[in-house]
Amino acid sequence: MLMSRMRNGIILIDRGSNDPDVLLELEELCTLVKDECACEHATFALLEVTSPTIEDAFLDSLGCGVDHLTIVPYFLYPGLKMKSAVSKSMRVARELGVEFTITDCLNYHDQLIELIKVRIEEAASRLGVRGSSASGNTGADDGYDVLLIGHGSSDQDARRVFRLIGERLKQYYRSVGICFLELDEPNIHDGIRMMLEREPRSLILMPYFLHNGEHMKHDIREEVEMALEEFKPSCNVLMAKHLGVDSRIAKVIADRVMEAESRLC
Repeated sequence: MLMSRMRNGIILIDRGSNDPDVLLELEELCTLVKDECACEHATFALLEVTSPTIEDAFLDSLGCGVDHLTIVPYFLYPGLKMKSAVSKSMRVARELGVEFTITDCLNYHDQLIELIKVRIEEAASRLGVRGSSASGNTGADDGYDVLLIGHGSSDQDARRVFRLIGERLKQYYRSVGICFLELDEPNIHDGIRMMLEREPRSLILMPYFLHNGEHMKHDIREEVEMALEEFKPSCNVLMAKHLGVDSRIAKVIADRVMEAESRLC
């Protein structure tokens, strides 16, 4: 008698938000992930704030006949919230008796670098600015400067990954700086000040955030507006789009799933 094929499912564990735009982005991403990973089921759970909870997502997946769940911590860095998401997911899986695998978070990946470049170029095109190319830096007197804005974390692993991304981007632009919304230095005010001291022709602010949530819609914009009101820059300053939903994110998740599966072999 032939054995039935195992049904695999993926659960993205996100930090959580009650913003409908964030929930819509997660739904759209799950559709991309299901296709990219060729799995039977893909859904998301929220660590905090609102539903679906981690328990909800597990029960929903089991109700769809999934035999094995791959849990993907949908975080940019291996920080404290990510570690909490992993710990809670493992506890729930064991309580329910579910066979599971846990991947790394998004962490550092070439596809994330490419997506950042796309977002920056999208913003620059609105200014009509000639910037970087895949071949490297445009030169000290050409192109534009980039300020990468991160959330900030007290976790050293998260800081290391974010700074590594900033270093990698330096080969593509006139200059690249980093700053943080909270929990780390320099803050957004000081980051913008330091970039303007370099006398850029154009400055692109790149928010390294997954979602169009509260931080993007309010916190970051308020900090940026206050800084620009104070400094009154003579150059063009434009905010790029957050990372959002993109096939490159789905490819990163697919790679993390494959890495986790290979460790089981």
